[in-house]
Amino acid sequence: MDESSGDTPTRRDPVLAVEGLTLRAGGRTLVAGLDLSLARGERLVVVGGNGTGKSTLLAVLAGLRRPAAGTVRRPDSPPGVLFQDGALWPHLTVDEHLDFVDTAGDEAWRGRLLETFRLTTLRDHRPEALSGGERLRLGLARALANRPSWVLLDEPLTHLDPQVVSVVREALPVLLDELEAATIVVTHDPDDVLHFGERLLALSGNGPTWQGPARFALDSPPTRGLAAFAEAGTLLTAVADTHGHADFGLGLFVEDCAPGETVTAYLDTAAVRLSDDARSIQGTYVAPDRRGGSWLRIEGRLLRCADVGGGLHAGDAVRVRIQGRVRPLHDTEQPDGGAR
Repeated sequence: MDESSGDTPTRRDPVLAVEGLTLRAGGRTLVAGLDLSLARGERLVVVGGNGTGKSTLLAVLAGLRRPAAGTVRRPDSPPGVLFQDGALWPHLTVDEHLDFVDTAGDEAWRGRLLETFRLTTLRDHRPEALSGGERLRLGLARALANRPSWVLLDEPLTHLDPQVVSVVREALPVLLDELEAATIVVTHDPDDVLHFGERLLALSGNGPTWQGPARFALDSPPTRGLAAFAEAGTLLTAVADTHGHADFGLGLFVEDCAPGETVTAYLDTAAVRLSDDARSIQGTYVAPDRRGGSWLRIEGRLLRCADVGGGLHAGDAVRVRIQGRVRPLHDTEQPDGGAR
């Protein structure tokens, strides 16, 4: 059941509360039994692969779709929403978009939004005359124009030019803090997570979810999906032998597995370092990693390395030292005993 609360939330009350939420699409369950609450000023980041239900979740929270099960409690005031496709009105100019939602007529706030999102010189333009990035920035300005108490943003930095991304990435959290808005942000980029929230919700697309501190999810991802998203380490796979020993090579292993089990483990980037020691492992430099390290090929495996390969070229021989151990990962987003 989907319901709205007519009461205005206080600072201590949840602005948005979800209980037992189940989402289905195309005959399959995307999210099962999700509980979450968001108070004034809190921000939650939602991540997951394509088709895991991120946009569906936002549509249900906004009241545009009904869930398969569960309740959604929200204030009567409308949210500020940025849709993935923009959902702009083709017959309205930039100014008219803001006029339509800005019931308070706050000219100072509107001017600040136009300046922040670099729309000041485009006020009389309709969407057809705007680039993809400009349309996205208009969507952001429209979402915040009425000073909403809760905000839902679906990939707010997608399609922005590199020189604009940094401006919006820095400015948007400041605006949200000023509004003290309860905010949910969907993103595909691990570099954006900590800009937008301290809490993270990971969707698997097959029911289970993981919810917890964003920093932990990025630095010590507990699930296979989060490890792939964080891009801060390497996923390794091995089949456990009859004694429950999963050997990944390179001196890396996991004990106490079920015999015959396929085990996925995580090797942190910081555990792989370039070395001058002649006793270290020999490998090949492949390419720089976008997170600031390097990709190396060692014994037929691609590994992320924390060190920058300055002066190295693809195919150059390197020596590598591996410190630490691999960590087994859960297959689903909801590990046993994990946070919801």
